[in-house]
Parts: sequence; structure tokens; C-alpha cells
Amino acid sequence: MRILPFFVAGALLAGCAPVSQQPERVSEVEIKLTRLEQKQADIEKDIEKTNERIDKLTELISELRLEIERLKLRLLTGTGETGQAPPKETSTMDTQARLSPEKVPVPSETGGEAPVQPQQEQQAVEDAETAYKKAIELYSVKKLYEARDAFLDFIKKFPENKYTDNAFFWIGKIYQELGDTQRAEEIYKSLVDKCEKGKLPECNKLPDAYFQLMRIYIDRGNVAEANKYYSTLIERFPTSDAAVRAREQKLLLGE
Repeated sequence: MRILPFFVAGALLAGCAPVSQQPERVSEVEIKLTRLEQKQADIEKDIEKTNERIDKLTELISELRLEIERLKLRLLTGTGETGQAPPKETSTMDTQARLSPEKVPVPSETGGEAPVQPQQEQQAVEDAETAYKKAIELYSVKKLYEARDAFLDFIKKFPENKYTDNAFFWIGKIYQELGDTQRAEEIYKSLVDKCEKGKLPECNKLPDAYFQLMRIYIDRGNVAEANKYYSTLIERFPTSDAAVRAREQKLLLGE
């Protein structure tokens, strides 16, 4: 009968063993939870840094595209760094035409001149290019409000010019830089609508408008709308610079 107390004591000790292990298990769970929380915090920091890099890259790309616009304007207007047109080269045919006694326009005594080209149309083209160049220059030095007004004035005066779509786009960019994404969204959508309805002669900035709309919705956390503009951009303009940037952004965001 003396053996019985030993069996009882052994049973009690065996029953108490799991209870003593519970604090250790709780401690392990807490450690794992702490590690997961730290990992989540690290990931969030990485995402924030990635977004900052995206913003810097986007700003750099905008500056490069702006410089391209300025160089294109110089080529179109024939102006160099000084803003003056280079001297016109005299060709052999021009020399022969001047020396030939035939087909030489003779001014009339009343002061009339032989017509060369539609002066009014040529003047309108030059005025449009000058106005657009002025707006671009204002934007390049970050006079945003003045640039916005200049682009708006350009659209009012030249609603169907080859630079009209560019003017719409840069107005949207200006509003983005001013922090008014709602107004920027409206401008980009207006550009998209006019291009899709064929109301503009040129729509070179349409891919960029899709890209900026995608970015606006990403920043708002509206993934569905962002994906809609992303898909449209990739399907319609797969080889455009905007499509390349859109793919890179989706990759950086892990989507």
C-alpha cells in the first residue's frame, strides 16, 4: 500500500507538465508576432521609398520630355540658342533664278508685290508656335500659374492646332504639381474625350494622359480605375514611352 502514494504523485506531476509549458508557447507566439510586425513595418518603409523613387523618376522624365519639346520647337521655328533664325543658305537654283531674265517678279509702280504664299496662314502658324513656346518656357522655370494661363490662352486662340493636345496635357501636369489632382483628372479626361471623338488634329499626348490618370488613381488607392487606364494604355499604345513607364510602375508596386 505504500507504493500507491508514489503513483499518485507521479500522475500529478505528469498532469502539471503541459501547464508549465504554456508560458513558453505564449512567449514563442509573441516573438513570432513581433517579428511579423517588424517585417510589415520594413515592407511599408520599402514601399514608401519605392514610391519616392517613382515620383523622382516621373519628375525627371517630365523634365526630359519638356526639354525635348523645347528642342522640337527650335527645330520647327529654325531658332538656335540665341533665339534667332540661322542665315538661309543660297542654293544654285536660287542664284540662277535671280540671274535669269525670265520669271523675275517685277514690282509694280503702285507698290504691289507678286504673291508668294498665304501670309495670313503662315502668320497664324508662327503665332501659334510662338505662343506655345512662351508657355513651355514659363513652365520650364516653374512659373506654374503664368504657364497655366498661357496654355489656357493658347487653347482659346488655337483650339485645333497641332500643339493643342500638348497644351491640355501640360495644364494637367501643372495642376498635379500644384496639388490639385481633382482638376488635373478633369483636364486629362477632357483631353482623352477630345482625342477619342476626333476633335483634335494631333493626339501625341494621349498615352501620357492615360498614364497620368493611372498614377492619380494609384495614389488614391483606387486599383480598379488605375488598372482600367493601364489596360487601355497597354492595349492601344504598347510601344509608347508612357506604356514602358506604366509597366515599370506596376512592377515596382509588385502588381
